[in-house]
Amino acid sequence: MTQISRTTDAKTQQHRIDPPEIDPASLWSAMTQSKGIGVCVTDAEGRLLFVNDTAMVLFSKESNIEYQGKSISDFHSPQYVKERLTMIGRVLDEGRPLAMNHVYHGKRIHSTVWPIRDTKPPFNRVVVVSKTEAGLLFDQSPETVELIETQFIDFGPLDVLTKREVEVAILLGHGMSVPKVAKLLHRSPKTIERHKSSITQKLKLRGQAELIMTISEMGLDLDDLKLQRLPMPRDD
Repeated sequence: MTQISRTTDAKTQQHRIDPPEIDPASLWSAMTQSKGIGVCVTDAEGRLLFVNDTAMVLFSKESNIEYQGKSISDFHSPQYVKERLTMIGRVLDEGRPLAMNHVYHGKRIHSTVWPIRDTKPPFNRVVVVSKTEAGLLFDQSPETVELIETQFIDFGPLDVLTKREVEVAILLGHGMSVPKVAKLLHRSPKTIERHKSSITQKLKLRGQAELIMTISEMGLDLDDLKLQRLPMPRDD
C-alpha cells in the first residue's frame, strides 16, 4: 500500500504544473483588449472608473462615450441601477464573485462581478467582466460562481412589439407553426397570422426564417416574459 501511495504521489507531482508568473499590467491589457469581452471597473456607488470599448457597445450601443466622472445611473434606468448596485454590494460584502445572465439592448449577456481586494485606497471597487453568448472566450462557469436571477429584461429591437406580439414572436421563433401557436394560446390561426404580419412589419423581417434567427440570437424563451420590461432608453 505504501508503494502505491508513493507511486501515485510521484505521478501527481509529475503532472502538476505551477502557474507562470504574469505581469499584472500584461494580464489587464490582454483582458481589456480581447475581442468580445466587456470590462468595467466601478465602485459601491456605481461610479464608472474604467469601461472598455466592448462594454460600452454592450450596454450603451456606442464606443465613444465620455464616462469619466459619471455613474451607471447616468446611462441606465433606476430599476437596472438598483439591481446592479445590490449585486455589487453583495460582492463587496461577501468578498466573492457573482454572475448574472440578462438580456440588454436585445442581446443576451453573461456578466460576472469580481471583488477587487485593494490593500490601499480607493476601496470598495469591483471589476465586471461581460460577454455575449457568442463571445465564449473566457469560461465563467456558474458551477464555481453563484448565478443570480435578474428581474428585468431589455428586448432592444423587440421593444416595438406588444406583450402578446413578443409571446407570438418567441413561439414562432422557436419554429412552431401558426396552427400550433394558435392552439397553444387559444387563439384562431387568423389572429396569429395577423400578429405574425405585424411582427415582421415592425421588425422589418422578410419571414419566419429571419424571425427564427432573431429569436435564436437573443436566446429568448417564454420564461423571459415573466421579467419586467425595462423602459425605453432616454434620449438625453
